[in-house]
Amino acid sequence: MWTLLWVLIGVAGFAALLFLAAGYAAYLFSLTRREKKPSIQEPDAKAKIRIDANIAGGEYLMGKNPEDISMKARDGLELKGYYLPAEKPSNKLAVLVHGYTATGPGEFGGFIKFYHEVLGYNVLLPDHRAHGRSEGKRIGFAALEWQDIFDWTDIYARRLEDPEVVLHGISMGGATVMNCNANNPPDYVKCIVEDCGYTNGYEMMWLAARRDLKLNIPPIMWACAMWFRLFTGKSLRKDSDPYGNIDRFAKPTLFIHGADDPFIPKEMCERCYAAATVEKDLLLIPGAAHAMAYFIGPEAYEAKLLEWYAKWMPERVRV
Repeated sequence: MWTLLWVLIGVAGFAALLFLAAGYAAYLFSLTRREKKPSIQEPDAKAKIRIDANIAGGEYLMGKNPEDISMKARDGLELKGYYLPAEKPSNKLAVLVHGYTATGPGEFGGFIKFYHEVLGYNVLLPDHRAHGRSEGKRIGFAALEWQDIFDWTDIYARRLEDPEVVLHGISMGGATVMNCNANNPPDYVKCIVEDCGYTNGYEMMWLAARRDLKLNIPPIMWACAMWFRLFTGKSLRKDSDPYGNIDRFAKPTLFIHGADDPFIPKEMCERCYAAATVEKDLLLIPGAAHAMAYFIGPEAYEAKLLEWYAKWMPERVRV
């Protein structure tokens, strides 16, 4: 009997070590900086439209000689970004918050001209920790990044008289700005635009593992979440949880999503929109895959932004 018990203990211990190792591998693969990560959707002609627009937008940005900026994060990391002042003095600031494995210009290049020339806003394009030119090894999956965005915003809002700020995020950036909304955003933040953000970090990781990696083994995901908590001090379930904290949203929120998003399903957006109790609006773009809404439906997207900002960040005549 004792022999059998020790065998069972040994088997259980081996299985636990195996799951811990697999979870660690999953954590390294998905939540740490890597020079090359697999694409979350297969590139096609539509994706090329987005890629080309963002490349052209990055060239437009560099042609305007933006400020090459940096900031020390609360944990000492040096974060980098770009700041493009408005052509004419403006109290409006758009903070453009990129998604997973992207960069500020790489995600929002196609938007810069619209914000800079049509709206006349000051534009802030930070690179998240462990992304682009910023330091860091560990990706916070919106659990860490929202504090960085608050700190970036505060620095550049203070440069403006009577500042009015919009936080506009895509994908992980959408989840990040929703987290900002749930954590007492300052008065100068007037509204939020979230594009294809997810409901909850753990739910999103679990969905991607089952669908894209065909990995349906709960102990591996539990171990991945455990390693995330160990290394970041944050919980994928509780600290990357826009939907769970939606009753704490403080600012008007515009929800945008591609109706044919294969990566973050539009149902996540619809759930957040339905549950939100702040002033809100919803735009779904037919035929748009992940992070493609602006590039598939630019007219509808820009019209909605113009309507949204006219309501929440209107131009005021100064006497």
